[in-house]
Amino acid sequence: MKGKRGIELSMNFIVVLIISIVVFAFGIRFIYKLVSDTNDFAGMTFDQLDDAISSLICGSSDRVCITGDQKEVRRDQIAVFGIKIMNVLDSQNFNIIVTRPSPGGYTKNNKEIFGDKIDWKPKIRSVYIASNEEMKVGVGIYVPKTAVSGDYIFNVDIRSQDGSPYSNMQKFYVNVP
Repeated sequence: MKGKRGIELSMNFIVVLIISIVVFAFGIRFIYKLVSDTNDFAGMTFDQLDDAISSLICGSSDRVCITGDQKEVRRDQIAVFGIKIMNVLDSQNFNIIVTRPSPGGYTKNNKEIFGDKIDWKPKIRSVYIASNEEMKVGVGIYVPKTAVSGDYIFNVDIRSQDGSPYSNMQKFYVNVP
């Protein structure tokens, strides 16, 4: 009788141990996936950027508007800005060109920032918009760990298919604390 109780206790211990290891492994996998997904900037597609933009608040007469022209982004993080384009012309392709001015920003002490490693996508993107339709497009900004604290500037130029400017140049700013 004593031997049977010892075997039952050992079997219960083994079952609990196996279940604990499986739960622990899934927890580690979940944390790893959560951390790796937030920083996979290079693998982001245009559709993922478009889906990540929040709702745009624009005036009804604005041809082009940008969600919140300023965002605070911590190092090794990604921010997504949204651009809404309202086509009041004939159906056509529009080119969205995102560039950096020189200097690319200013530190907290008002010193110019040159040659930073901040990455963004898309740099150039062409979208087709039918007449009297609108499209929302996302622009992702990745701030590397080596970024200097300060305000970084981005220019957004929307051009119609003939190359002429569709609206005034828009700007948005990334603040790195």
